[in-house]
Amino acid sequence: MSNKASKSNKNIYNNEILHALLDDPTKSLRIIAKELKSYRQKIWREKRKLEEEHIIWGYTAVVDERKLNHVSYVMLLKMKPMTKELVDLMLLRLHGKEQEKQNVRLQDLWIVNGEYDWVLRFSAPDHPTARRYYETLRYLYDEYLLEKPVMIDLNFCLVSEGKINPELEKLRDFVP
Repeated sequence: MSNKASKSNKNIYNNEILHALLDDPTKSLRIIAKELKSYRQKIWREKRKLEEEHIIWGYTAVVDERKLNHVSYVMLLKMKPMTKELVDLMLLRLHGKEQEKQNVRLQDLWIVNGEYDWVLRFSAPDHPTARRYYETLRYLYDEYLLEKPVMIDLNFCLVSEGKINPELEKLRDFVP
């Protein structure tokens, strides 16, 4: 078998392991190995490689924020071009877990191309807490903003982290 064919087979195998972990990261390596007709030690080695190469850089639980009496929000920000100072400020705030100090759970923060430059998703226990967080970000990033950020309440989540909401039928509640 050529080296190219071997790499291709390995990528397919890694994709199978990756899909098994995406499906259920709590599933035991023994069960994954059985499903993939392999052995636990090999699955463990491949999983560790995926983690070391930061292909997998974390595991998470998908949380229904509403059941925790939290409200979810998305913020859309138009930014000036990235600078060293802006990167330093972002890293300082993220490593310092500043949002937690404001009782906010930061769920996602993306740098994107398009009409907006950043998309931020977070949850807060109530609207005043979310508003304070929004105002804090507006103040801290003021010199880097092109215009006032947009904040949107999220009403209902259909899919999160690739998982379909198990209470998807509640979507019918939105029909007038």
